[in-house]
Amino acid sequence: MTNYVLQITLQSLLASASGEGRVGLVDRDIASDDLGLPILPGRRLKGLWREAYRDVTDAWTSYIEEPTPAEKIFGEPGKNLSGKEVSLYVGNAELEEVSSLKPWLEYLQHQNIRKIFPDDVVRYFCTVRAQTAINRRTGAAQEDTLRLTRTLQPGWVFRAPIRFTGQPDKELLDALAIGAAALQYMGTARTRGFGKVCCRLIEINRSGQEYNLTEKILNQDILPSITINQFPKTPKNQIFQLSPSHSQIPTHLLRYRLTLTAPVVITATEGDSNTVVTRKDIPGSNIWGAAAWHYLRQLNHTPNDVAFRSAFLDGTLRFLTAYPETQDSKQRLLPIPHSIRQFKHSETLVNLVEPQDEDSKKRPKKRLDRRYAKLDEGEVKSQAVRTERNYHHARASKDRRIGRALGTEVSDGGAFFQYEAIEIGETFQGVILGSESDLKNLQKWLKEVNLVRLGRSRSAQYGEAEFEWIDDKGPQELKGLVEWDGFTGQLEHDVPNLGNRLIVTTLSPLLVVNDNGHPDSSFPKHKLAKLLSLDANDLKLSRSYTRTELIGGYNGSLHLPRQQWPAIAAGSVFVFELKQELKEECKKRLMELECDGLGLRKSEGYGRIAINRLKLTHTIETQLDDLNNQDSPSVPDGSGIPEGVLALLKGIVRTRCIAEMQQGAMNLTTIHGAIEGIPSNALLGRLRLFLQQDVPVETLNDLRRPAKEGLTNCLISCRVGMSWFPRHITLYDLFKTAWTVPESLTELLIQTQVEAFIDDEVNHRYVGTRETLTNELRADSKEICKVFLDHLLTSLYRKPRT
Repeated sequence: MTNYVLQITLQSLLASASGEGRVGLVDRDIASDDLGLPILPGRRLKGLWREAYRDVTDAWTSYIEEPTPAEKIFGEPGKNLSGKEVSLYVGNAELEEVSSLKPWLEYLQHQNIRKIFPDDVVRYFCTVRAQTAINRRTGAAQEDTLRLTRTLQPGWVFRAPIRFTGQPDKELLDALAIGAAALQYMGTARTRGFGKVCCRLIEINRSGQEYNLTEKILNQDILPSITINQFPKTPKNQIFQLSPSHSQIPTHLLRYRLTLTAPVVITATEGDSNTVVTRKDIPGSNIWGAAAWHYLRQLNHTPNDVAFRSAFLDGTLRFLTAYPETQDSKQRLLPIPHSIRQFKHSETLVNLVEPQDEDSKKRPKKRLDRRYAKLDEGEVKSQAVRTERNYHHARASKDRRIGRALGTEVSDGGAFFQYEAIEIGETFQGVILGSESDLKNLQKWLKEVNLVRLGRSRSAQYGEAEFEWIDDKGPQELKGLVEWDGFTGQLEHDVPNLGNRLIVTTLSPLLVVNDNGHPDSSFPKHKLAKLLSLDANDLKLSRSYTRTELIGGYNGSLHLPRQQWPAIAAGSVFVFELKQELKEECKKRLMELECDGLGLRKSEGYGRIAINRLKLTHTIETQLDDLNNQDSPSVPDGSGIPEGVLALLKGIVRTRCIAEMQQGAMNLTTIHGAIEGIPSNALLGRLRLFLQQDVPVETLNDLRRPAKEGLTNCLISCRVGMSWFPRHITLYDLFKTAWTVPESLTELLIQTQVEAFIDDEVNHRYVGTRETLTNELRADSKEICKVFLDHLLTSLYRKPRT
């Protein structure tokens, strides 16, 4: 398979701002991942690429031809891709050597290892630049205008994956390659010398060979055509009906797994106007849409096919919600029932459905912080869904010269907003119900599918997930609790008998309507009574532990938002009292109800319920993702530590050595040392000039006798806390030693820092790593000493004379 990447080479400092700052460190920080590795967000890359291509088309129109509009290639901002546009996906740009760096950083930053931290990695790739505003009248810096910006250093190479819906033709690749050449600046402050880049479109064939498509075009004498005549078209009669009126009861199931390869935003109906909040699961409607889309992309498949209408429109297939998967046993989690509470100021759990003593009734209780768990044999084993927040801005739409958002107070001035997204690497497990034949057909249609796109903004940076079937043997028969086999830890084919009680737990949101056909958020007791051939008065709702939520969505075919329905939230519990025990015929109907579901839009996974399955025997919550309970990871496989990792470790150790020597220079004048006979500030300034000009050591010998005596009479005594510094030394001898034999001051410090990184296990496995790292750092001893001397002079300059 041919792959494409956008290669970005930094030619100057780049401020790829994340939208956040760190108090006391920087006002504007770069965008980075959890490991500290810098990234260039895909949404920004696609927007900048679009603007660069639009600049090209403006020039093309004047001289050559009418080029393809940018909207047909990149899509229109704020709109989903329709049939007349090319589906182009741009992922986050990561460092070229990220594949070799990540395994080692995950090992070194693990909770049980903690050799380095994300901040160490960020400091290695970046530098901090200070900027201020100047008063034009006085020429001095204005007050309260100092800003510290973290910037990426020039020379780093980033690569962003580029994917297409179909096979791109030559004209499309030429257009994108020329647009990449026109993309020469990115990031903030790019009109002030920051952000110069060189972008190239790279093609990688199946054998791994790379072809620079941009350079190939630029080296030609004649520029190619960038007019694209053929675009995939959508049939005019393609209208999807998402809410079937009736369907048959499913008899089989298929389980699948989704592993996120990019952050995913599943829009929830909450948050403020500038924040998009994500759900913590993947609704069945998203899987339904992805499966239907892949079906229609195949040859000779149309929306009018009988198979398509039967599987996707008539509701014979039920796409249930994909809930998080356990990290250990790869089991599908379920929403924690709202009747399970935790005592305040205690870790003890209680199920409010069960009888309680008077003391328990009086003690205050709270809901659990986590949403999903498995009730394995009555024990609550919870797991959190990791999320992240990313900041974005929409540019002013009318004036292309404005490269930023102007604010809501300006008409069409763009906006600053943020996305909450589910993090990369999270896994979800879902279920598809239906007849055996329909499920086999679905497996055949999706046989070649290994990558799906879900949620919002899935054309850049978000929405990619790996798809795989769990049931390799084909559809499995739906029996008892196979759909939620971790709910009680038992596979019971019959509904458990609780006497005169029915306990109904919702496993997904429940959508119902009242007698007048209006949306309602109350449990349909009359429908349940009718199903059991009971009078409504014989079924009494004694207790309920519920929450409500709004269910919305977006119809991608019609390009319209869907109506928001009030729904009973997943995990709600209803307790019904019966006048008499249910007959065997009623139990059979309850089993069918568990298989079929309740309420509306069952084909999208809504209305899943469990009856008399809730059981709690353990009173302590177990967190499956507790880092303190995880084993230490093993050393990454390979023949040795990669060069990129060694360079990173060297940079981090060097930074730590400099930081420790800087702190030591200040401590010598305060708590850790004593200094006698401090020279004059004029003489200290002369030494600083020597450091800046990197003069030879003979310069010290050429000093006149009064100046040399001022340096030899300054005695520095180290008391405690600095084993690498001499016990007693004059300022003259300190400079002479740092210039002639700098290793004598840094040897012990470097050795200590290296041993903190490379422990015995790694050193035994990779012989020579510690020595190699130590030798490379020893070559930087002079530069490290210069930083130390500079800070020492600053501390002496500020120290008052007695």
